[in-house]
Amino acid sequence: MTTASSSAARSARVSPAPKPTRTAGQPRPKPPLSLVPAVPSNAPRAPFVVLVVCLLVAGLGGLLFLHTALAEDSFRLHDLQVRSALLENEQQALEQRLALEAAPKRLSARAQALGMVHSENPAFIRLSDGRILGKPKAGVAPPPPPVPTPSASSSPSTSAGAGTGTPAKRGSTPSATSNAQPTQTPATGGNG
Repeated sequence: MTTASSSAARSARVSPAPKPTRTAGQPRPKPPLSLVPAVPSNAPRAPFVVLVVCLLVAGLGGLLFLHTALAEDSFRLHDLQVRSALLENEQQALEQRLALEAAPKRLSARAQALGMVHSENPAFIRLSDGRILGKPKAGVAPPPPPVPTPSASSSPSTSAGAGTGTPAKRGSTPSATSNAQPTQTPATGGNG
């Protein structure tokens, strides 16, 4: 009997419990409800609140920093654009001045002021073989303009003593070069 009772106990353990069969019209059975035990909250809320506040402050500070940096860059960009426009205007003015200075009439006038003369028969050097083409001839400077001389109508005694109140000596003549400006003499084009 012991073997029969032990085999019956084994078979009871092994065989699953029969499932309740449901018919089509019966509603599904609801599982039994039970209470969930309340978990005691021992965690303090202050550190969490401080963490959230710190994150909000850091986010707002970052946004403020980005906004300030963008505004500063905007001002810097405006200043650079103004400076660029001023430099472009200055460049255009210098280019116009250079074009005026490079004009042939202006170059000719400056060369004559320096004492240069026009060459009547220019010569050219061919760079490929160094041969001189044409027969060079030295330029000839025009005669200098006449220098005005003091007029002889004024007497030496009245002109010498006019501003001082003392009579001038007889036979003395006023210096003609004391008030005259020095004149430039044009150089001759003899060095060819």
